[in-house]
Amino acid sequence: MEGHEEAQLRCTSCGLETEHTLRYAGRLLVSTECGNCGAMRHHPEPDLRHAYLHDLESRVLSKPGRWVNRLRRHPVETLVELPGAILSQPVKIAREIITVLRG
Repeated sequence: MEGHEEAQLRCTSCGLETEHTLRYAGRLLVSTECGNCGAMRHHPEPDLRHAYLHDLESRVLSKPGRWVNRLRRHPVETLVELPGAILSQPVKIAREIITVLRG
């Protein structure tokens, strides 16, 4: 998962509780940005890269089991979605890696 979410947080720069943009790579928080003052907080890069690789490894190893469980619960829907999911994975991972490298 690579993406953005919004959350109400207290900014350490301006001191206000305001909407912040949270950026994720996989399941890891990469950075936050205050919607009021624009202050950015980044996860330390070496730490982030190591944590991302560990998270990616975990997700890759657990993926077959998650697909099997999904196939048992919703066989037709899963078989229809599987080709698109397989084709989208390289793009999804590339976006996550770019997000991690940018910090």
